Amino acid sequence: MLLVLVLATFQIFSAANLPGETIIEPDSVDLTADAATIRKAVKGWGTDEKAIINVLANRRYNTRLMLSNVYEREFDRTLWGDIKSDTSGDFRNALKGLVMTEAQFLAEEMRSAMVQGYDSANQGWGTNEDTLINCLMLTVRDPTTVRGVKSYYYSLYSEKLRDRIVSETDGTLKTFLLGVLDRGVMNETTVPDSQQAADLTEMKGLMEGQNVDGIATFLTSISLKRIDALQRTYFMETADELVTVLAGMTGHHVKDCFTSLLLVARDFNYYAAYELKAAMEGRGTDEGTLTRIIVTRADKDLSSIKDSYRKLTSRELAKDVKDDTSGDYRRVLLALIN
Repeated sequence: MLLVLVLATFQIFSAANLPGETIIEPDSVDLTADAATIRKAVKGWGTDEKAIINVLANRRYNTRLMLSNVYEREFDRTLWGDIKSDTSGDFRNALKGLVMTEAQFLAEEMRSAMVQGYDSANQGWGTNEDTLINCLMLTVRDPTTVRGVKSYYYSLYSEKLRDRIVSETDGTLKTFLLGVLDRGVMNETTVPDSQQAADLTEMKGLMEGQNVDGIATFLTSISLKRIDALQRTYFMETADELVTVLAGMTGHHVKDCFTSLLLVARDFNYYAAYELKAAMEGRGTDEGTLTRIIVTRADKDLSSIKDSYRKLTSRELAKDVKDDTSGDYRRVLLALIN
């Protein structure tokens, strides 16, 4: 996406929309006017939530980051600081994801998942393992964002994210989370037949020995292309889906770890659709998962995720989100889903 900044007026001109994104940004955006609109919406008594949504849900990622800078220059106050003080709950968390960098937002999500005691974003006590898994899966294909998450986490909390995960988790879950966090850049090219055969032999040996920790180490140390190829070769040899067999070998959180990584390797859009479906099934709604996926993917591939959701559920994502949410939180999500 090409953005041209005209310094005199803080106006940008946007390139054509990318195929997978759902945010429709105007051809020309006046960032100074946007900043004034939001300032007016939060200043004084009451808050104009619709005005905030109208701006932020219709601006691309880079535009929103520039808007934050313009806002601070114009009013000598931070955009997130003003939004935070005038909003609350899930709506505020969605707006946080829209005004922060992706790395900053996910770092704070992971922190909230590991704070001691009760946390409103966590909806309970202790560690929210599902949030940790989801945050890492959203970045597993993007080493640059992972580095940003680690860096921001350390700058904000004066401790390494890795160290916090070590103190909050144990066993195979810890092995898996650290393995994903430390993956680095992988060679995501076509996997030679010899490598596919070697990977299959390695996996079968680990499974026969019920070495679940070894499976976590192995899967997190190889590329997504190799994981996808492994699933295909395993099915060709056994007529069983590897993801199903591993789910039967493991408990709740470790099962979720393996399932998530294998789905991401096979089809990220399907993984995201699967998580969105799970977030709205049964009693209650996992607003955290809805927010993380919809907010961080709207500029990237949410349109494709919507297609996968339709194939998976025979329903429209917007309809299900509308039925499972309410108020301004519903409005901002639906605006992003478009």
